[in-house]
Amino acid sequence: MVMSWCCCFKVLAEFASGILHDQRHPRQDCVAFWSTLNEGLALATRGLSDRRLRYFYEAVAAGSLRAAAQKLDVEPSVLSRQIQLLETDLGVQLLERRGRGVMPTDAALVVVEHCKARFSCEETLLAQLDELNGLQRGEVRLVAGEGFIAHLLAPVLEDFCARHPGVRISLDLANAADAVRLVVQDRAHIGLALSPPPEEHTQVMASRKQPLCAIVWPGHPLLAQSRTRPSLAEATAHPHGLMSQGFGLRQLVQLAAFAENITVNPSFTSNSIAVLKHYVQARAGITFLSTSAVSAETEAGTLVALPMRNKVMAQAEARLIVRRGRPLSFAAQQLIASIRQLGLFTGS
Repeated sequence: MVMSWCCCFKVLAEFASGILHDQRHPRQDCVAFWSTLNEGLALATRGLSDRRLRYFYEAVAAGSLRAAAQKLDVEPSVLSRQIQLLETDLGVQLLERRGRGVMPTDAALVVVEHCKARFSCEETLLAQLDELNGLQRGEVRLVAGEGFIAHLLAPVLEDFCARHPGVRISLDLANAADAVRLVVQDRAHIGLALSPPPEEHTQVMASRKQPLCAIVWPGHPLLAQSRTRPSLAEATAHPHGLMSQGFGLRQLVQLAAFAENITVNPSFTSNSIAVLKHYVQARAGITFLSTSAVSAETEAGTLVALPMRNKVMAQAEARLIVRRGRPLSFAAQQLIASIRQLGLFTGS
């Protein structure tokens, strides 16, 4: 355990050293900041309150005291008081109020890194004990795009849960950007997303091309009018529905439209892939999804996935990600190994 705490403080010191070399701060201010923070963090050897650290960490992650209090199921006044006590313990200001939200100070950014390292160290210790127990207990948190859920449920999660009933699995839906954010913030161990935005703190454990296709019903005019793969301009000449703004699928289509120098104007939008599939099955219009998202429907013959000529859509990629440098429990490693064997990544 002593070694784990040494690792935590090493991470903390390295992060603080970066602030000292940041030209945005006068050196004398940084030295004073470091001296004050050292005095406060010395309290960690005598034991900082886990509760106060957790409340502070959630407030920074949520960007507001009210949102953090709601997640933790406590009164905002209770959360605010605990953070004030933590500031007193450390001798530094951690949060600045900005409108209805809060912004972390430079000191807060150092403490956030300490929290992540501390939580990770404790999680690793528990995971190591779980391994000695033969995966009799533990927890793995997974976030994935809606289009991947069907691939995960039966072949992976049901089998994994049956073999390891004591391991708690949580699976939450998340768009590509949120999946990256949750993994980087250590709120999820594993993320599965379609063409997630690049992030230096993530590590790709598996990837494979998952081109976006035009999803149409059998007999749609688009199937008959083109002997070659249609462009996005040709496809969007027909009524079409898209994911709502902010979703990775919508952003991919917008990038594809930019590449063809066109503008897409959907007649229907939704934040659900299932709803978009029903939209096409009702013959109200077409949409654009990966083949993996409609594998069951294409096998049943109720929908057709038509490959596109657009290069952006052809290069879409499914990626399995974790936070770079995060120690993963044996349970998480086993689940990753199971997911990597999916046809989604093997092509089978």
